[in-house]
Amino acid sequence: MRKGLLVGELLSAIETMRSPVTEDGQLAELHRALLNLHLLLRSERLYDKNHPRRLAALEKAFDSLQGATQRGKFEVYVRRDGLAVSPSGSTYLQDARGEMQSLAGVLTQAGIKQISFKNNLGLAELNIFVELIKVSLISPAITAGQTRGSRDAWWATQLAEHAVKGILVNSQVDRKVDTLLTSLIAALVAYGGNSARTNAEELIRLPDHDDLAATLTLLARITLPLENSRALSPEDGARAIHAAMEEARHDTVRLLLSAVSQYDPEEGELPQPYIVRLSENLILEYMIAEFAAGSITPLTVRPTIDGFGALLVAAGKYATSHSSDNHSSLAQIWSSEESRERFATRFWLALAPREKSLVLRGPELWAVPVVALRHTLGNLAKAGADAPRREARHILLNYARRLEHDDWRARRLVAAGLLELCPIIESLWPNQFPEDLSRGALQALEAENNPQAGALLASFLEWLSRIALTRADYAGFEAILLALENTPRGGNHAHLSGLMKRMVAPERWTLLIDAALANRPLDPVLPRLLVRDPDKLLDRMTLLLGETRGTDMLAAMSRLLRTMGQPVLSVLETRLYEARPQRVTAAIKLLASADPDRLLRGLTRTLSSWEWNMQDLAVSELSRPANASAAQTAAYIFSSVLASAHPLVVPMMIDQIGLAGERTAIPQLMEIAAGEHPILREQFVRIKAIEGLGRLRAIEAIELLHSLAERRAGIAFAEPSGLRAAAQDALARIEERPASPSVRATFDAPTPTTALYAAPRRYMRVPLDAPLRAQVGAPSGGAQASLARVKTISLGGAYLEGPQKFAVGDSLTLEVRSGLRKIHCTAIVRNTAPGGGGVEFVHMKDDDRDKLRKLVLRNLPNS
Repeated sequence: MRKGLLVGELLSAIETMRSPVTEDGQLAELHRALLNLHLLLRSERLYDKNHPRRLAALEKAFDSLQGATQRGKFEVYVRRDGLAVSPSGSTYLQDARGEMQSLAGVLTQAGIKQISFKNNLGLAELNIFVELIKVSLISPAITAGQTRGSRDAWWATQLAEHAVKGILVNSQVDRKVDTLLTSLIAALVAYGGNSARTNAEELIRLPDHDDLAATLTLLARITLPLENSRALSPEDGARAIHAAMEEARHDTVRLLLSAVSQYDPEEGELPQPYIVRLSENLILEYMIAEFAAGSITPLTVRPTIDGFGALLVAAGKYATSHSSDNHSSLAQIWSSEESRERFATRFWLALAPREKSLVLRGPELWAVPVVALRHTLGNLAKAGADAPRREARHILLNYARRLEHDDWRARRLVAAGLLELCPIIESLWPNQFPEDLSRGALQALEAENNPQAGALLASFLEWLSRIALTRADYAGFEAILLALENTPRGGNHAHLSGLMKRMVAPERWTLLIDAALANRPLDPVLPRLLVRDPDKLLDRMTLLLGETRGTDMLAAMSRLLRTMGQPVLSVLETRLYEARPQRVTAAIKLLASADPDRLLRGLTRTLSSWEWNMQDLAVSELSRPANASAAQTAAYIFSSVLASAHPLVVPMMIDQIGLAGERTAIPQLMEIAAGEHPILREQFVRIKAIEGLGRLRAIEAIELLHSLAERRAGIAFAEPSGLRAAAQDALARIEERPASPSVRATFDAPTPTTALYAAPRRYMRVPLDAPLRAQVGAPSGGAQASLARVKTISLGGAYLEGPQKFAVGDSLTLEVRSGLRKIHCTAIVRNTAPGGGGVEFVHMKDDDRDKLRKLVLRNLPNS
């Protein structure tokens, strides 16, 4: 045997070792047909006969089976571990998800061992066949306890009664195969039996390469009569076997006889699977011995397998040169890349532990099939003890270092192997991956100039980054991202751009954002990562604020925004000017919490373009105690935009101007109080302006207030009673008269706030001895009104209890009943609690205001 192959020759032989194997077109078609049959059987159990889904599954299965039978009849053999197809049931269908094995189990329960589908198959026949399977499954007495012959007879009878001619069940009972297999063994004994010169040691000696090659050639040549048992009579088959024996050397026949004696046929085993098994065992026994002796190295394992495979294929062609087929089945199997790869895996798994360990620790580890490597590492990982797991980690890191190999094909194999080993890598390092793993992969990716190897490495790094996110290893994720940003672009590194996009995909960014908003200390890496894409961050925050839990997360959002600083806050400020209400609302809440000065700056430009509910939100958020440091600035801004605000928002703005002591607003308040403002002329707004002058102790407004309180038009007062009462209270405040109950109710509200009432109290709240009834409805009147109870009340608002669920910012119409009196007003929900919520009165008529004042004064303590 030729030894010492160059690495380049080896790579040429195994460069497709771990690349996806393209399935033969006919096998793929058969697999698809049987998969649709499996789905049809499931539909048969789940749905009625005429159910649309069941009918759709029937048509789909029929179309695929009809396509598979265009080349003629095909046979399906039911095995314990799956399904096999012609010839002789030697070709197993791929079963990555277990569908074929599941279908095999169903067919076995139905007493089916073999099915033949003909090209004259009809839709009605397939329908009948499926129904018969269902009958056999739900009526075990049909098949249970019966012999094989009786079950076959039952199927034959049923198919005949229903005139099913396109499907045959358990119809192949061909004993010629057994006869020919017996002829083979007899011929081997006759031609290779021990002579007088032959002793036992010569018979069992291990063959060298030439002996094995001759034996495999003989095995391939005598395969023809076994594989064409239907076409040949037993006599013709025996003559063909004897002819092949006569052309072979006596030692070759004896060696084959020895192999047959050692690996004898199993009970019921068909000739073709037996011949394949025999050839594999011969090659495996030889290669294990040669590997132990050092004649075969890890780099020459696959070329050796390919050499024996080529020999069998060539011999198979010779044996069938005068037949109708181009290749024997043995040649077909050994010509398959998938079959050779499977045999290579079997070889590595069959090695002795010592020899296997030397390879796994050496530099030629990359030549081991990844299936065998995964099996070995999986066993070590499942051992549970520390030593086997350390051994598995050492092997994996050694395997990853092969990414530095000089040949790109070796690097490609290792990159593909690392991808397949991802689950084991994750189990071996449950907390944090070693730095060598990610750093080595990054360095290899940066230096890689082969597109295929680079794409595989990029996929592996993408997986590493995903696991880092899942484990909250944000530093590891950032390291990968930074390394990718520093790698060159264009040319052979074009795949890096795609990897970068996948790493910062929306679902990844969502994980980062949610981690940053979690109720725990903020990881310093997260702001550095999220600042790369402020728009994604703000979009996520906008979405969360629209949910029920959004309010609870506002503090965490504010913390994150302040930590990130200028870049994201500037983007957030620009959202105040957008046309999408949801974005504007979120920007108001976030800026009011994180940077109220930016929100105030935006008010001067965009307040007039907002809907009233957005104006109300901005003013109420800026009026919270958390923004007390910006109260003076807010009052100044409110006074400058007062005329642009909605009438329902103006009352709160005026209250804040008065509470903050913004004296520059006095002239404007006097104009509103006098009813001379070109826009703000409603009585409720005028009352609020009068109260604002009182809070500011505006001496310059004394004359105006006296006029409002005392001026008459004939014998009647010129102003309504509610406005006159407000002017009297403001005068008492400015002139520092003894505090009357009405003055105390208006100006002497306690300053402390509670968790329930987040905004400062502008009026004294009065608890009611007996709760008042209130009717609550929407301003539009579309929603059905509900009843609530008023437990506390003031000139500025009330607290309601009732079955209705309130939401902060909701606008309500209230009708509060006190005896025979009814007070009508418009209110805004400012806070909520289980079973109720606090509301602020933002509009009411003058007579309703007067009724409210009298109600409050009547219930004041010590009034």
